Amino acid sequence: MVVVTGASSGIGRGVAQALAARGADLVLAARTERTLVAVARECGQRGGRVLVVPTDVGDEAVVQVLFRRAVERFGRVDAWMNAAAAWSYGLFEDTPALCSDRL
Repeated sequence: MVVVTGASSGIGRGVAQALAARGADLVLAARTERTLVAVARECGQRGGRVLVVPTDVGDEAVVQVLFRRAVERFGRVDAWMNAAAAWSYGLFEDTPALCSDRL
């Protein structure tokens, strides 16, 4: 079973689709549940079993919930693919360490 963060778009979505086509069980995580449900449907059509867990990876407690739900559903985590990302631009000294509150 593979957890994919950032699964709602880009590389995360592509990885989820490719893994589903190979029959992988997936736990899809991103902030937007509606988009995750659409990706889950695509992955299910490709053959994967899917659990959707809306998750903001900037919140460690929520990531712990993601892990627990994955293990509860599939019994273990074989791989964890982090594709969630946010960009912040500016001078180094002016850029906060965690900018998810600005998104």
